[in-house]
Amino acid sequence: MYALLFSEPLVNRSQMRVFTREKIYSSSLARGAAQGDRAIIRAMMIGWWPFIQAFERAIDVRVGHLPIKPLVARFGQSKIKTFFSEAREAVREMKEEEGSHAVLWAEGAKEFGLDLYADNYPILPSVQTLIANADSDDPVVFFSWLAAVEYIAEELAAYLCHSPKFTDKFARGHWTWGLAHDEHEHDGPSHLEIDEDLARAYHPALDPEIARAALTANMHECIRLFEIASYDIHGTINETIQ
Repeated sequence: MYALLFSEPLVNRSQMRVFTREKIYSSSLARGAAQGDRAIIRAMMIGWWPFIQAFERAIDVRVGHLPIKPLVARFGQSKIKTFFSEAREAVREMKEEEGSHAVLWAEGAKEFGLDLYADNYPILPSVQTLIANADSDDPVVFFSWLAAVEYIAEELAAYLCHSPKFTDKFARGHWTWGLAHDEHEHDGPSHLEIDEDLARAYHPALDPEIARAALTANMHECIRLFEIASYDIHGTINETIQ
């Protein structure tokens, strides 16, 4: 089981959740989906699909390729030897879960007449920006980005899964992808906790205030770009599928 390197969280999670909710609630894409607008739900399914697939691939690339020297220098070799076997397994588990989550997203889209695997839908520049940062070689940026995506997924799922006008559009009366993020239970630390732990561990600053500011800024940037991409998806893809 993965043991966190730090006993206390660094990022203020309550504030980060509030920040994330503000961006989601202000999004015309999320609000339209919550109101059960089928065209907007289709746009959401199409628009976010490239990022969901890229997120799965980005985690896959990291399996077995986490840099060890910065952590050995900081925590010592004996601690990091055990840590790395657990960390790699945790990242591998993330990849497997995100792969299954991608399948759940595609299955949800089928209920709106979409075959995301078969059809070639456009990738908007704002979504491509998110993908590029998810592929960052900098482990601080990479794991900060993953943490931010966890905040977004959990808060978006909570918003839409508690909207009857949205869930009523599904044959079983629920959105399976959303439930996978809204009702998240883990044996040990959550993916969010692991992402934040690794981002902090790789940050070179020993001063926790410096590391906190950097991680918070990275996550805010990801969430702001999510907001921009949401507006683009609503405005651009919604027009193309009418």
